[in-house]
Parts: sequence; structure tokens; C-alpha cells
Amino acid sequence: MACDSGTECRVSNNKVICADPNAPVESETISEPKIACDTNNSTMCDDSDASAFYMCTDKFWTKMQCDGENVCMARNGKTACVDKATADAPVQPCTVEKATQCVPDNRNRFQICIDNYWTNSTCADDSYCLLRGDSTVCVDKATADAPVQPCTVEKATQCVPDNRNRFQICIDNYWTNSTCADDSYCLLRGDSTVCVDKATADAPVLPCTKANATRCINEDSSVYQLCYEGFWSNSTCDKGNVCGMKQGSALCHDPDQPIIDVPDQPCNKDKASQCVSGNETLYQVCSNKLWTNLTCDGNNICRMKDDKVMCVDKDEAYMSLTQLTMHEPTPYKGMLSLGVSARDAYSWGTSVLLGAIAITFGVGL
Repeated sequence: MACDSGTECRVSNNKVICADPNAPVESETISEPKIACDTNNSTMCDDSDASAFYMCTDKFWTKMQCDGENVCMARNGKTACVDKATADAPVQPCTVEKATQCVPDNRNRFQICIDNYWTNSTCADDSYCLLRGDSTVCVDKATADAPVQPCTVEKATQCVPDNRNRFQICIDNYWTNSTCADDSYCLLRGDSTVCVDKATADAPVLPCTKANATRCINEDSSVYQLCYEGFWSNSTCDKGNVCGMKQGSALCHDPDQPIIDVPDQPCNKDKASQCVSGNETLYQVCSNKLWTNLTCDGNNICRMKDDKVMCVDKDEAYMSLTQLTMHEPTPYKGMLSLGVSARDAYSWGTSVLLGAIAITFGVGL
């Protein structure tokens, strides 16, 4: 007997058939005898097929395959599908569950004690295993290559002498490298480190004795210094303002206004506020026992409500206070701003704004 034109003779499941020569060859199914098992979901590796294992299902062993190129590995009566490198690694016993160790001949790999055997695991890309005390961590290459130096005070910090952008933290009795943000540098102040801008880091480290004392510096008129934790620390006046000394304290003020003309009236209640007579756009806030000048924005002028300053639209200033409309403040230009940064000024302005919202809706401040 001959097959029809365009077909060919094949054997499938012990039968001769005529099939399309381009059709895939059907795999031959081999009927395996069923073997009974006792515990459902128990598993064992297939000795004749590294990528196969058996699972006990409905009291019979069922053959199954590991995913991809993984192979079956047995440890302490348990099976798992793992990569071939892990399966081929020497079988090493361990005693402390979940203990970790670095792999000596592969810096990117570490081992975890699981079920009394060391099991391989891998750090993320560009990370390396580092032993710290009794445990391992995955760190960047610079940290992994740094000399191993012991330390005694947990969480103590220090700057790295040959890398101004880096500092170290004492973790588990060893110094561990860490890095400041971009354009920041490590600076030692007292017994701790801080990350600061380059100007502050480059400033001479000079001790001081009176906490919160202030002074101007000759090198930069916009910079003043504050005595913090026994050392002079640099700060910068608001944009456009300069540092000047008055009554023994540094003040940031408008350079067009002589320092002698900067109001320095004493005040008692911190963050108290008041409008300034003779200048409707100017108001004052009590800071460091002195009144500090700030200005309302644009067409707004100062008005008082329940002993609090409000900056209101000039066209509405003569209406009833309950009808006034408040405007969100923009950054202020402080004529005297020591201790009153642009952020604080904005915070006060926001408090005034919230107060006005309460007024608009008839809620007491």
C-alpha cells in the first residue's frame, strides 16, 4: 500500500499512518505504571531526569517538570526546583537557621542556611556581599572594597578623609560607608556628622562658646554665622539682603537701608504681629525679642484682626473685617530677617491666610 501524493508514511503510537510531511511529529506517549504514595503534596526528584520531580496527588505519584532550565534538588527530604549552579554547588551542612555567609570565590553571591544546608543566593547587579559582624549585606563596590575597620559606638558617624562626599556609620561594630546627596559634603560638628553645601563645608572650622550667638563675615556680605554645637555654622541672608551688626547681633537687611535705620524695637511675645504706622504695606513679627519687618505683597496692605496681622486687598481694606478677602502670600522681602528665613516668613503668611479663611466663613480665630 502506498500513501497518497503529498503525504508520507509515519508510525504513531505503534500504528502506521499517512501524514502531511510538514505536520509536526507527534510525541510518543509512554504509559508509566502508577505508583502509590502515602502523603499528598509530598515530592521527590526523578533520578532519571534532572529537570523532573514527582508529587503525591490523590495517593499516586505524578511526574512534573521544573520551569525553564531549573533542575530538581533534594535537601533533608524536601525538593525544590533551583538553577543548575545552585544544584551543582557542594552540599554543605549548617546549624544556625537563616544564618548568612559570603561565598569566598564569588563576591556577588552569598549563602543562607535553610533546613540545615547552605543555599546560594545572589546580590543585585553591581552589588557585592560584605560580612558585617555575624551577618551579610549587599553593598556597592566602593563600600565592599573599603578597608574593614572596627568601631565601638553603635550608630556613631565620621567623615571619610579622602572622599568629602562620603561618611561612615558604625553598624554591628564595623564602619559602613554611606554617601551625602549630590553637591553635598560631609562635615564634622561636635560628635556627629552632617551633610552640608560646599560653601559651608569649605568655611574654616572655628569654635565658638555662646550658643545661638551670631556674626557677619568679611568674605561674603550675604552670609552670617550662627554658633551651633560649639562651632560657627554658615547661613545665608534672604536674596538681596546683606548681613549687618547691630547691638552685638547679626541682622539681614536691605542694603539700601542703613543698618542704623533698621527697626530694633524690643518685643516680648514670640511670633506676635502688628501693622507699622505710616507704611500700610509693612508689618512686623516678633522674633528673637525684636520686631522684624516684613512686607505685604503687591496691592495688599496690612490690617489687624484679633491682634493678628492680615494682608488684604487695598480696594477692600475699608470694608467690614468680616468681608475682607485674603490673598495667598508670595515670598516676602525681609528688611531684618535673622532667625526669620523666607520659609518662616511664608509660614507666618500662611497662618494669616488661614486666619482670614476662618474670618470669611464666620469662624473665630
